[in-house]
Amino acid sequence: MSDTNYNFFRFLAPYTVMFLLFVLNTISFAAPLYTTIEMPFVLMVLYYWAIYRPTLIPPFVIFICGICLDALSGWPMGISSFVLLLVRQTVIDQRVFLTGQPFTVVWLGFVIVSAGALFLQWTLFSILHLEFMSYLPVVLMVVAGGLVFPAVALVLNISHRVLPLLRDQYSAVK
Repeated sequence: MSDTNYNFFRFLAPYTVMFLLFVLNTISFAAPLYTTIEMPFVLMVLYYWAIYRPTLIPPFVIFICGICLDALSGWPMGISSFVLLLVRQTVIDQRVFLTGQPFTVVWLGFVIVSAGALFLQWTLFSILHLEFMSYLPVVLMVVAGGLVFPAVALVLNISHRVLPLLRDQYSAVK
């Protein structure tokens, strides 16, 4: 197998994991108090790659992913794209700090970022619908996402190890 084909298959691994997590993101799970939630898998993927390989998911892919999520979940078009692009930029701005931290700090950072992102999305949805929506699903999504993030980060880390090395990872920030 040629080196070009080998690198293609190496890049295919993280994109396959991302696609599977995107599909899982669209599934609603039963939660306490007779509500359903969607796990923020796309947010986990975006957060991880914005720290460790920001060029892997360019902004236009994030925008398209957000539009697809909105179309599949019934949200007003553009809300998820806006929030995901804002998350990407926020995490990239903190990338140098986060890359040198132990996993617990990265994990706590995800919980904080996901809480901010999900509450922003909830606020925008409530404003656009001109009614106060229940915030319970958002709280449950933040908690569930925080609990599941270590397992997802482990899978993403394995797919990250498959990728070819960059000559200088810090030169390809944006």
